[in-house]
Amino acid sequence: MEFDYELDAYYTNVSAFIDLDRDEPVEDASELSEGELYTDLIANTFKPNVFLVEAAVHPMPLAGAYYRHNYEKEYERAEMQELNLNLIRAVTAGFEEPYSLSFFVGRMLVFKNKENSRIGKNRAYIGYLATVGDYSIKENIAHYDKWVNFEFKLKGTRENDDRELDWSFRIGTRLHENKDFVNTYYVAARRSSVDFNEDLWSLIYNSAFSSKLEFSVQNSKLTEAEFMVEKKWPIKWNTRWSFGLGVGYLYYSGEKYRGELREEGVENHQLILRPNLKW
Repeated sequence: MEFDYELDAYYTNVSAFIDLDRDEPVEDASELSEGELYTDLIANTFKPNVFLVEAAVHPMPLAGAYYRHNYEKEYERAEMQELNLNLIRAVTAGFEEPYSLSFFVGRMLVFKNKENSRIGKNRAYIGYLATVGDYSIKENIAHYDKWVNFEFKLKGTRENDDRELDWSFRIGTRLHENKDFVNTYYVAARRSSVDFNEDLWSLIYNSAFSSKLEFSVQNSKLTEAEFMVEKKWPIKWNTRWSFGLGVGYLYYSGEKYRGELREEGVENHQLILRPNLKW
């Protein structure tokens, strides 16, 4: 069994990896190109070799919910009426849960570093993921809601001394016990790149994008759309740190909520501002 962790302002986690095939070592994919890597994983989708358990917390969304719950007046002062924008909501939007527990089974490859025996985040996966939690967040208010996500996912991180590439492609469904939240299915993609040898202002080597489309299980109407681009600035004096600023658009339709949470005829258009320091 192996353990790993990741510290991030929006997604901090600790993971445990359990080998399912102890007779065959996990394949080293260090020599594969990005295209060859995807081909290898897809071709071996039904040959699982790892079981993964991950506990995650979302610090910024959690802080936003805590702040609104305890400092409602101060939260209201963050509202910019002329722009229809709440700054706290803008920097915490896009995450619908404060924390979660995930279980993954699938195929894993690793990227070995010749100068460092520790694998760390240098892994790529394809397989099936189940994630559970007991609260869902709407506009920085946490509502009790036992929920579960089921996903098919292609994900990985490739990190060396001067470059980090991160990607995630997934399709899944989210089911809620709280009937005020609509059950949905979705498709999402994300790709991020940081290169400490390239120009700080490069949009090709030091940037990220993400997108997500979500639809109601009941009638297949669009419930959510999210699009984001992020500029990253490597911190030259430390080749593990980078600062990023993401700007995006989040749309919630009137189909996303029911009951007490539904605002009849109201569609929510939300600006996302996502500052982040990764180390």
